[in-house]
Amino acid sequence: MKKLILILGLSFIGCGGGGGDNGGVEDSHVYKYTLHTDITTTYFYVGEDASIENYYIANSASAWDSNWSGHFGGVDNPYDRNESYIYYPKGFIPKENPFYFALPYNDLDENGYAKSTQKLIPWYGIDSNKSILKNRWIKIIKDNKVVYAQWEDSGPFLYDDFSYVFGSNRPSNRENESAGLDVSPAVKLYLGLNDIDKVSWQFIDYSDVPDGVWKDIITTDSKLSPKSSWYWQLSGEINQNIPAKVYDIDLFKTSKETIEQLHQKDKVVICYFSAGSYEDWREDSYKFHKEELGEELDGWEDERWLDIRSQNVKRIMIDRLHLAKEKGCDGVEPDNVDGYDNNSGFNLTYSDQIAYNKFLANYAHKLGLLIGLKNDLEQIKDLVYYFDFGLNEECYEHNECNLLIPFINQNKPVFNAEYSSRYKDSKEFENLCQNAMDFRTLYLPLNLDRTFIKSCDY
Repeated sequence: MKKLILILGLSFIGCGGGGGDNGGVEDSHVYKYTLHTDITTTYFYVGEDASIENYYIANSASAWDSNWSGHFGGVDNPYDRNESYIYYPKGFIPKENPFYFALPYNDLDENGYAKSTQKLIPWYGIDSNKSILKNRWIKIIKDNKVVYAQWEDSGPFLYDDFSYVFGSNRPSNRENESAGLDVSPAVKLYLGLNDIDKVSWQFIDYSDVPDGVWKDIITTDSKLSPKSSWYWQLSGEINQNIPAKVYDIDLFKTSKETIEQLHQKDKVVICYFSAGSYEDWREDSYKFHKEELGEELDGWEDERWLDIRSQNVKRIMIDRLHLAKEKGCDGVEPDNVDGYDNNSGFNLTYSDQIAYNKFLANYAHKLGLLIGLKNDLEQIKDLVYYFDFGLNEECYEHNECNLLIPFINQNKPVFNAEYSSRYKDSKEFENLCQNAMDFRTLYLPLNLDRTFIKSCDY
């Protein structure tokens, strides 16, 4: 017997429209979201031109992204794939997840305002004129194969079929054999679908999405732009009254409650931790092995470089990334990721550092976290595509700011901090801001407490 869950007058059928058949794949969450079965499925792709084949619907933009092709990195051409990895198009590595889909509902109207039905979406939280659908996950089932994908567009054909997408009704669309789901080339290839086929699908929370090729690149709502103002405080009680969009705060010292308070003020919260050094006062310091601890960092007592080649060190950093996710951080700022260029006590190479930094970025993105590249200027050219923002200390003081331009060229912010006491002088600080390129620049105390702050933005 089907279990009915009544939510604001709408029926959500826990076992799905097909009587609970989930293609032979065990799923402990079938009662949380409706399982839609026997759904006609077509395919589409980022950058697709309008033509008779796709009913003259172009896909260079999506329902929620006017520059979808640019943010994806190019055209996801289904006819010209990477020879060694068919889930990517030929010629570039996507900047966003190639496992994506479209369903026929948009929670925003044509003017970009939230529809009244947005409040009926199961994961609705607070009023917002932002989509709460973009980047959500579903599982898609074909026979005994399962793939996971992210919601990146609205369609096919309809944009308000709420009773199908979130209820138990069949799709309202009557075009193209009543298609109710559009999938990307990567999804089509993974499941071995025909151009028009039948699948089952079901919403799934990110925490329940298993590892797989669908997590190699995760699309996040970066919440950042080159114009995003920022505030940086790593010690003392957090000053929550700074008019900055981005707060960069300590992962360990900051409570989940404080992060929630910042979110209520519409802040983007970046959580700091050291990924390249051992700090003996951290709560997980006992996990490091003696042989993984190198030379002391210049100017920082009780802090020692780490052997980033160690699998144990990587496991500890994975735990820290999970902690950031559990606390509600939007992103992370891993520090000391340039040990190869310092007297670390280990024979670290340029390649060792690149591999470690890519590992951090890829795992952060697997958890849906933003991640910034801290300093490490010489490797920006190799890492800019893996990181969501750059963070630098004293690029003006050391005449190194030009090395950070690749982030701006990728439409990613650069957060810069200057410590020289000369910026106490108003004229000096004004000159700094006038020459600040397109970086978000602060003058701060070296210990990053709340004693003072000067910003070029507020």
